[in-house]
Amino acid sequence: MASPRPFAITNHFGFPSGAIASLVLPYTTSIDQHPNLFASLRGVASWEIDGPRSAYLHLEPWMTVARIHELYQAIRHTYGPYVRFGVAAQKTTAYAAARYRSVPHCAVITPAKTEAFLAELPIRLLPGLGDRTTRFLEARGVTTFTAFRQLPTRTLREWFGVSGLILQQFARGLDPRGVGAHAPATAMAG
Repeated sequence: MASPRPFAITNHFGFPSGAIASLVLPYTTSIDQHPNLFASLRGVASWEIDGPRSAYLHLEPWMTVARIHELYQAIRHTYGPYVRFGVAAQKTTAYAAARYRSVPHCAVITPAKTEAFLAELPIRLLPGLGDRTTRFLEARGVTTFTAFRQLPTRTLREWFGVSGLILQQFARGLDPRGVGAHAPATAMAG
C-alpha cells in the first residue's frame, strides 16, 4: 500500500472551481485607493467590485485555509486592520461570513459547515434584501435564514414573486452566481 504524498494538500475546499471570498473594507477606505491590488495577489483568479468598499474574489482551487489567511493578512496590510473577509463555496455564504460580525475578521466556512453557519444568521444578512423588506419579514416572525427557508413556496410567490424563490435558495446556501471578470484598472478610474 502506497503512503500518501507528503505534498498533498489536505485542507483545501475540494472544489474544482475554487472558493469565493467577500471583502468588506471600513468606511474610511475604498477599493479604488489600490485598484491593481487584486491583480497582484497570488491565488486570486478573478474579482468583482461590488461597491466602493466591497468586492468578491474568486480564489484559485489550490488555495488552502492557511494560504487564505495569508491572503487576508496581505489585504489588511494594504487596506488597514479593519478588513472583514469571508470565504465559502459560493457568494451568499461568503457575503454572510464577511458581515456576520462587525469586528475585523477572516471567516472560512467550509462546505461541510455551510448549513450550520447559515441556519441562525439574521435575515438582514441575506443578499438582496433591503431595510424595508427585512422589516416586513421580521414583522411576520421571519428573523433567520432558517425561518426564511421554511416559508412555503406559495407564500414566497405572494410576497416576492419569483425573486422569493431565488432568495430562498440563497438562504439554503445554493447560489449559482460566480464572480464576474475583474474590471481593468482604467475602467475603475472613471
